[in-house]
Amino acid sequence: MYRLTGRKRNIIVLFLIVLFPFAIFCSKQIDSKNGKTFLWQIRSNTNTSYILGSIHFLKKNIYPLNKKIENAFEESDVLVVEANLSIDKIAEATLLIMQRGMFQGDRTLKKAVLKKTYTLAEKRLKEYGMDISNFQKFKPWLLSMTITSFELIKLGFDPNFGIDKYFLDKALRKKEILELEGAEFQVNLLDSFSAEQQDKFLFYTLKEASKSKKQVEGMVKAWSEDNAFEMEKILYESIQNLPELKNFYRKLIDGRNEKMVEKIESFLKRGKKFFIVVGAGHLIGKNGIIQLLRNRGVNLIQL
Repeated sequence: MYRLTGRKRNIIVLFLIVLFPFAIFCSKQIDSKNGKTFLWQIRSNTNTSYILGSIHFLKKNIYPLNKKIENAFEESDVLVVEANLSIDKIAEATLLIMQRGMFQGDRTLKKAVLKKTYTLAEKRLKEYGMDISNFQKFKPWLLSMTITSFELIKLGFDPNFGIDKYFLDKALRKKEILELEGAEFQVNLLDSFSAEQQDKFLFYTLKEASKSKKQVEGMVKAWSEDNAFEMEKILYESIQNLPELKNFYRKLIDGRNEKMVEKIESFLKRGKKFFIVVGAGHLIGKNGIIQLLRNRGVNLIQL
């Protein structure tokens, strides 16, 4: 079994937090004005619940959060997240990544990707002060997510200040915690892509990594200013620049949105108040969770 150092083990588990908060197909569907938050109130016949758009890496100065958000959390009975990565679940998630995200036997990263991809990966890792020999057992999808994590950390963003972690910490042993997907689902999804798709994903992740500063800072600014329209614009423009990954993103984003909507609808029938936290990119656009819920007749109000 391939062994990881403690430092690298902590790094690769970050991919579960990242899992595409920034990439999605969008269109101008949400009517957003300054003064509104990325929080929606969901009204059903049995209860009132909330859904909050999250950014998974943030800076400490984003806090304190808007009182509307804090109050909605406090009055809710159950916290729902994409995957429960609270402190007591990290070891389990790390083992899962090691089992599914690492090559076994004599398979290596160098053998799995095209020469141009490998050369670019070697160059990019050197910029982080790392040797590619330490990543030979990483499957391309895992290295892609790891690179994304490195870039965000380099820009000063920290998963310890992410919205998901903030509410998980507050809810631990105080509220029931449920998952929309879970770590196993997310890992299996990424591991299901073909070798060719994984190679393209890694190549374009590496190619675009150094250009991420403006996009990420723009998204965080839009989130902090409650400007869903601006965030949608940034996301739409970013995906337009990567037509080669169109089908990849459809499966990774749109397919997940549809399944999460089904899960949310099942929660709303339980008679409890739910506080649902999901990556902000999943909420917006004609195929986003907000519009899909509205298409099903769910009453939502942006607060």
